[in-house]
Amino acid sequence: MTGMHHGGGGTGAWPALAVLVIALPYLAAGRRLHRRGDRWPAARWAAAAGGVGALATALALPTAPFAVHVAGHLLLAMLGPLLLALAAPVTLALRALPPTGRRRLLRVLHSRPARVIVTPPVVLAAELGGMAAFYLTDLFTLAHAHPLVMALVDLHMVLAGLLLAVVLVGADPLPRRPRLVVSLLTLLVAAAGHDVLAKLMYALVLPAHGGTPDEIRLGAQVMYYGGSAVEIAIAVVLMAGWYARGGRELRRAAARRTASATPARG
Repeated sequence: MTGMHHGGGGTGAWPALAVLVIALPYLAAGRRLHRRGDRWPAARWAAAAGGVGALATALALPTAPFAVHVAGHLLLAMLGPLLLALAAPVTLALRALPPTGRRRLLRVLHSRPARVIVTPPVVLAAELGGMAAFYLTDLFTLAHAHPLVMALVDLHMVLAGLLLAVVLVGADPLPRRPRLVVSLLTLLVAAAGHDVLAKLMYALVLPAHGGTPDEIRLGAQVMYYGGSAVEIAIAVVLMAGWYARGGRELRRAAARRTASATPARG
């Protein structure tokens, strides 16, 4: 069943529409800040552009050969979501929305479902379970036979990858952000799960109908090494954020000590 195409590989305009659904609200919120005389950091704009570009590239890639398909899903489920999480879209929305909309968004962010969704076990189950189901079962063949199923698979991968990135390194507020040790353990479990998935694909020559055995094994290698590269990037961002927060806390503590040691003027 070689020669199958991804949703963006010539099956209509929905991939472009999907990318616009992400890009246009971000642009509109940024323009609202600009008209108000406020500014949104250039690094956030760059992350948003990179994330949208990664998703657009992934949705435009064909799925033959299989290694190209896997590369597309790494962009869709890992790199694109990582960059979008660093773009802080929720923070931008909170700054751009009027007071009523801001209160509604905050209620959603602090709701019980939101608190459950961003817990590491739920995030890991969505991330690893979705990819395992797609590559190790008949879902792969079903999705390539039915564009709607493929669109749902793509949506799940984007959302699951975004949840993982937001919980680990996202700049947006969370109901409860994990401590550094929990974040590192979550990343370790996710990386181990991706490695096991790639090795199973290689050893069992899965997914069925993904191409010739050599093509499938090459795709498994792309999964292994490409996933590891993104996970290393996540670890670097995670530790850099921890280091920056520690530095800020030390500077604040030093400023408090200096202020308390300064004698009051009569």
